Amino acid sequence: MEVSLERRQLLIFTALTAASILIFQISVVFFLLAIPLFIIKQRYGFTYLVMAGLFVSIVIIVETIIRGSGIEGSNLRHFLIVAELVYPLSIIAGVIGFSYLRGKTIYSMLSVTVGFAFLSFLIIFYYSGNEEIINLLKNQIIYVSDMFRETVTASDSFESSVLVKELQPDLIIESTLKLVFRNYLFAYFIMLSGSWFVADSIQRRMNKRQQFKLVDFYVPEIMIWPLIVVLAGVLLDVFIGISWLGYIMWNSAFIMIFLYGLHGIGLIKYILDRYKIPGSGRRLITVFTIVILLLPGINLVVLIGIPIFGVSELWITYRSKGDSYENYS
Repeated sequence: MEVSLERRQLLIFTALTAASILIFQISVVFFLLAIPLFIIKQRYGFTYLVMAGLFVSIVIIVETIIRGSGIEGSNLRHFLIVAELVYPLSIIAGVIGFSYLRGKTIYSMLSVTVGFAFLSFLIIFYYSGNEEIINLLKNQIIYVSDMFRETVTASDSFESSVLVKELQPDLIIESTLKLVFRNYLFAYFIMLSGSWFVADSIQRRMNKRQQFKLVDFYVPEIMIWPLIVVLAGVLLDVFIGISWLGYIMWNSAFIMIFLYGLHGIGLIKYILDRYKIPGSGRRLITVFTIVILLLPGINLVVLIGIPIFGVSELWITYRSKGDSYENYS
């Protein structure tokens, strides 16, 4: 009986490891490879997670090197291979680091994101001095912009003439760099924390435990100070520019706003539960919120208002001290 149980556990472990590799093959959702790894940690422990993570990493590295072996130019080939490996390997390392820390969820997730930031800085610094790589990236952006310019130029409308002026290669390169560098750490945080949430929900359902409730989520009070610092940094970057430090501030601000947004949504859910708002009223509020989110400019009321509502619990008591908060924060 014990032998058959061990075989079953080994089969599940192997299937989860294989699932992580298969998910990586779907480039659009490659980051979800973290979900099976999180499940392995919860089911079998940290040692098995490390074993699975190392095996998945080796498979990804070998596969990526084989795909990139036909690229001409050693510098270009090396860069493209590294660029393709950074995110998946960092996500695997993030799962292992998060599981090793065993602290509060928010602090552990922020810690591994900081670790990814240091790694990414080293890679960016290493390749920033390579003119061949820089010119390649610029040429690709210019090529795409020229395609759009040719399409837009074919139209004689006033809007097209304005758009052509905005599609200048230098402006597009600058805008693209800002868009990427202001969001890539935030994207990593979302991918890793989202995968953790899905894995945690799956395990809770399988073990017939209570599911995660956003109403129980809160941001620790001490996090208000990092929020103030990063928002001040964003303002400095907007008005005077603070070079590469500005990118750190933007990413950090997005992460903090996201966390306080979850806090605000949890508060709204708590208030709806407290005053026993019926399902029809909740659906109306949801539809109304979605409509507002679809309206440019006006959607800032929701995008900024909900995080501010979350911050407000520092001074206004919505939930009593007796309310039980699980260790999601």
